[in-house]
Amino acid sequence: MAQSRKQFVEQFIDTLTNPKTNDLKRFLEEDVQKTVNSKVVYSNIEEAKEYYTKEQDGKTTSQWTIVECEPEDPKTNTLRLRISHGNKTSDTLYTFSSNDKVQRIDAVN
Repeated sequence: MAQSRKQFVEQFIDTLTNPKTNDLKRFLEEDVQKTVNSKVVYSNIEEAKEYYTKEQDGKTTSQWTIVECEPEDPKTNTLRLRISHGNKTSDTLYTFSSNDKVQRIDAVN
């Protein structure tokens, strides 16, 4: 991967602040899964588009921000970050596929 995974996630969250989330295929695998507090909130890219559209709906000033980033773990293809959105900060683990796209997102508020 030419860019760091942190830069990749930064670009991903920048895309999320744009109400048009059509560019998610650049970042997410088709069968991407996200959990929040161990509950599955989406399990494919179409559900991800719906999820992020709802998250942004009416929240034009609310942006995702990386608060803290741990070093990448190349053995497990993961990156752990603390991400702030609205009034919540989440400990978030991104797992990457062999295609260097996000395969799984696990967040704990």
